[in-house]
Amino acid sequence: MKMYDVENTGENVVYTEYNYTDSSLLNPLQYLWKLYKFKLEETSDTREIVSGGIQQYINRNQLSLLSSSSQEVQLCQVTVEQPKRTQTQATILDLPVNVQLHIMSFLGAADLCRMAQVCHDWSDLTSDNLLWRQRLAWDIKKWSVIGHTTVPSLYREVDSDWTDKEIYLRCSPEINKSLRQQNFHFHQLSSMLRYLLPQKPPMIAMFGPGLESETSGLIRLLMFEKNDNFTTTGMFPGQFRGGFGSGISLKIKNTNFNLTTLYTSNKHERENIPHEHRLQHNKLLVPVLPDGTNGDESIHYELKPYVKDLCRSVDAFVFVVNAKKDNHMLNKDKIELSAMVNERWSAPHVPVLVLSCVRDKTVAHMPCIEVVKQLELNQLTRPWQVYDCTVDGLLNVPEAFQWVIEQSHRR
Repeated sequence: MKMYDVENTGENVVYTEYNYTDSSLLNPLQYLWKLYKFKLEETSDTREIVSGGIQQYINRNQLSLLSSSSQEVQLCQVTVEQPKRTQTQATILDLPVNVQLHIMSFLGAADLCRMAQVCHDWSDLTSDNLLWRQRLAWDIKKWSVIGHTTVPSLYREVDSDWTDKEIYLRCSPEINKSLRQQNFHFHQLSSMLRYLLPQKPPMIAMFGPGLESETSGLIRLLMFEKNDNFTTTGMFPGQFRGGFGSGISLKIKNTNFNLTTLYTSNKHERENIPHEHRLQHNKLLVPVLPDGTNGDESIHYELKPYVKDLCRSVDAFVFVVNAKKDNHMLNKDKIELSAMVNERWSAPHVPVLVLSCVRDKTVAHMPCIEVVKQLELNQLTRPWQVYDCTVDGLLNVPEAFQWVIEQSHRR
């Protein structure tokens, strides 16, 4: 079979013969198109090409090819993008509520507060009472400061409407410290005003079993050894019988105070009398047996008259205890504390600072909340605060004295 290609050169018509088996053979449709174009050129001098049925057929074929290819591209895109869309939709909010709460239980208080600001769902979850009650039970054993307004049991005993989250944020030493830092300029201004106003140095009486045990080095570091926080400025005489009530004047951050130490006996007796017999040999106290009663359980202790006179003149108390973890005598030490701060001879506004001391960081420390329970500090009707302290290096001791001095000025 043979086919011809027709070309009009203007003067002659040239026919080109092609063999069907030739590799350069044109498509029959192309041959018909060129023949059609030749006929138009013979009848028109403008050589304008007008699309006819063949052109429409070719266009339809090209459009069908383009549409099919675009569909394949779209299908390909769908199959690729679909997994990405499902991955981005899977978030922590899709987990069950109990699983989300379990994950949040491993976060600290600061992280939970940040999560509450993300969205409404997390704000509701991070306010769960059980979540914060569990967080409080874990963290309270690590708190190094607990006071009369920051002990969680106070808000539960009075049946307050506060949630566990509100109680935690009110009592946490870390949160309170950050709040004080935010109000730093206000505290600086108030401290400056107090410094400008004429005030006599507060009289602070320090006592307790911690002064007569392995933590007795606290007095030596405070009074007789040079340190970066406390400066000795002089001595003052005692105003009571036998010079009782004498002590040393100290300064901390431009604030002066007088410190007197009260021992239960002389140095020889303190070093040789066991701790369990300390109360019976206490020369500051006198046992009182109510009428019609007998037995050691009915005995209560009161201060000797000259000690009562001293307590009426002091502006603050500092009670020092040995808070090593295996100290089982702390429950009996509360007898000395309650006798000293009895309201019959001490004004109710006079604060009490409890220094929960260990010798150094190698000694296991009793939790601060345990000291509060053993001494039954919730029974006191005056301001009080407990600080975990280390004698070696006076860790937390300056902050504790700053608190008690500030409280002594609030009358």
